[in-house]
Amino acid sequence: MNACEKSAKVTVSMREDGDMDVLIESDCDIVRAYGERLSRISPEDVYGFERSRINSDEIRGNLTPNCIVPNAVYNAAFLEMGLLTRSLAKKSHDNRVILDDKANEQKDR
Repeated sequence: MNACEKSAKVTVSMREDGDMDVLIESDCDIVRAYGERLSRISPEDVYGFERSRINSDEIRGNLTPNCIVPNAVYNAAFLEMGLLTRSLAKKSHDNRVILDDKANEQKDR
């Protein structure tokens, strides 16, 4: 996370019953607490964005809206469910949000 200088690693593993275990390792207390509350998800949590436990207020807790860890949970789950290929994930390497100050400077003129 460039905005807060914290890091996180998200691992999602398929269970025999079709649900998935979620492990979130982070140097951020808030993200670690989120991971403890979100230790297990279902395919419906991945498909149904509006009703997903991944996004629910009681699971997110104090997580800020700009934290990308929930998105990482979705990406890891998609990968584990076979909805995203490992070769594409490796090719893209990492996801980034780039804030371009030059664009803002142009608007201010």
